[in-house]
Amino acid sequence: MQKDSYKIALAVAETKLEEMLVWILKAWGYIVVIVEREEEVVEYIKRESPALIIIDSSFQGKRGLEICKNIKHDFLTAYTPTIILIDKRQLRRDLLIIEEGVDDYLIKPPDPIDLEVRIILALRSAAHHFDANALTGLPGNRLINKELNNRLRAKKEFSFLYIDIDNFKSYNDKYGYLKGDEVITETAKIISKKVKEEQNKNEQAFLGHIGGDDFAVISSCDDSELIAKGIIRDFDSRSSGFYSQADKKNGFIISSDRTGKTRRIPLMSLSIAIVNNSKEAMLNLLMISDISSEIKKHLKELPGSNFMVNRRVLDHGIDNRQGLKSRF
Repeated sequence: MQKDSYKIALAVAETKLEEMLVWILKAWGYIVVIVEREEEVVEYIKRESPALIIIDSSFQGKRGLEICKNIKHDFLTAYTPTIILIDKRQLRRDLLIIEEGVDDYLIKPPDPIDLEVRIILALRSAAHHFDANALTGLPGNRLINKELNNRLRAKKEFSFLYIDIDNFKSYNDKYGYLKGDEVITETAKIISKKVKEEQNKNEQAFLGHIGGDDFAVISSCDDSELIAKGIIRDFDSRSSGFYSQADKKNGFIISSDRTGKTRRIPLMSLSIAIVNNSKEAMLNLLMISDISSEIKKHLKELPGSNFMVNRRVLDHGIDNRQGLKSRF
């Protein structure tokens, strides 16, 4: 962790405690900023976006806990990690307030080792939250790309699965965003379950949420088709439950396309583009993105749910709607 890139704000009442914290934090490589007045704390976080803030419960006449609550109740500052420094006796009395307003606490004066561990954990958790998809909690684009780069640098063989829900926009337009969110979260559960069931015991798979109705899985090459088939099978068996009885019976919904024309839109299905890597034919992020997008574009022209595999050598063959294999 590059500590010199993290700014930590201090709101401390006691001069000796403040001096000790400044000395320790700077020795660890953090940038330290002192916030001296209560009214400055929330505004400072909004303006400067520190990575973390440490507040003394005795700050500004023992209003430290109240300031923490104000931080968490403002959506612009709510996700800034907050550590409260508190007296042991005050801890018991104000436990419920602490649970509502802070992310972590330490008894004053904090043990340096405990403080360092709590800061590292808080920063790590905040980084994951920032990079995770808000709806599903799955890793977002930044973490997906990081995982791909790590495997490419390690020269590991892997498969990248780009999963897209076909006709989701039309469903979302007709049924509303709340029902659309249900589809997204249920799809995330289906993918997660199948990845856990099919992944190679010797190769940890990775699942991420690219955004909207797009997901990504990074798995071993041997597991990729089993994962794709399982995801499609479970999605197809559950997707009709998202529709009204009339739409389910018809097998389509009436909706407007991108040009504004009224059309019969098929029920939702999945397109899964699989890009296999190999030691002999190493890829990079741009190539993986281009190939998966090209495969996905082709799959969207096909009816129902399908997957397609990109390999250097691959026999032609069609596995009905459970999987379409081709050269690419």
